[in-house]
Amino acid sequence: MAGIAPQAIALPSHQWPVDLTALARCRGLLNRHGASDPSLADRQPHESLMDVPVSYDSFCRSHFSSVRRTHPEMTWDDARPAYAVALAAHALLCEALDDQHEQRLAANWETIRGHSSLDWSQARLLIADGCRALSRLDPLAMHR
Repeated sequence: MAGIAPQAIALPSHQWPVDLTALARCRGLLNRHGASDPSLADRQPHESLMDVPVSYDSFCRSHFSSVRRTHPEMTWDDARPAYAVALAAHALLCEALDDQHEQRLAANWETIRGHSSLDWSQARLLIADGCRALSRLDPLAMHR
């Protein structure tokens, strides 16, 4: 990549910067051991790139465009962590955000939100819609 200025290199759209510590806390909460795991409680935020299936990335960006029509104050940087929670926790949530999991996520949103400034009521809708989309997406398309 000699000769290309670093600022000219764009990240692929299927990689999102996320707080891996926040996502680990989320999975721990849903597995019912996160609240008692002191290593998760003491960890500092850790930003890294998360590989996101192209089909889910496309859904999220399209969905976010729709959400912005009714919530123009919302930014992609605020919404992305909620969509990442849905992706990271989808296997644990099965196909939907049920009441039990929702209560657990709501009670701990402050510790799993990463850098998002969304409150739980806003994030909940994005997470629920992300989970539904993941359940509908073709599993083979998720790996393309």
